Amino acid sequence: MVSDVFGELGSTKFQSILLRIHQVIDEEGLKPGDQMPSERALVTRLQVGRSTVREALRALELLGIITTRRGQGTFLQPYRNHRLVDLLAFYILRDQRSRDNLLEMRVLLESGAVRLAAQRADADHLASLEEAWSRMKRRVEEGSVPVEEDYEFHHQLMLASHNHLLTRAWYPVIQFGQTVRESSLKRRGRPEVALREHREILDAIKRHDPREAERKLEAHLTAAGFFRVEGEEIE
Repeated sequence: MVSDVFGELGSTKFQSILLRIHQVIDEEGLKPGDQMPSERALVTRLQVGRSTVREALRALELLGIITTRRGQGTFLQPYRNHRLVDLLAFYILRDQRSRDNLLEMRVLLESGAVRLAAQRADADHLASLEEAWSRMKRRVEEGSVPVEEDYEFHHQLMLASHNHLLTRAWYPVIQFGQTVRESSLKRRGRPEVALREHREILDAIKRHDPREAERKLEAHLTAAGFFRVEGEEIE
């Protein structure tokens, strides 16, 4: 089934219709959980045949990008649920150099984002970061590994940067590195240390101190094993 999708993705026409559907999503400002325009509306808007739209939507559903609910319509799935991410990760991360490059990308993206967050974060974003940290704290106190809570904190950090393109570039990077993140948090004593590190990052953002926020973030990613220190290997 997945191979069929990639066969179709090789078609210039198919790629074109996917890009046009993506443009519709952007123009409408749709977010995960929002309802997609109907098949009929897409046919009219894109000026293509119903069968073409139907095949494109079928492929997007197979990749987990959209989901169809009987009697309700078609809805955008959270980016993290996309099977496309898993498929791409399998092909991209087959060698150590690619994995290292990916980790460096995360550091570059989040370092830039945390500087912007320290300058731009409003009350709502700060409240979301506080809530994400509080959920992480509860998980750690329960003796659990806060994988989802860690993701949510960094996600809120990216959103607080108020840079839409930076955040969109971050989504696939963080997903490709999911295994590394989970392995890091499962190290003995790591959840407690990570909790403190996240608190320090958040406090620097709340003080609107870009340099300190970036320094604390890089210290956190270094300790987590996401940052190559001279003379050391990423774990």
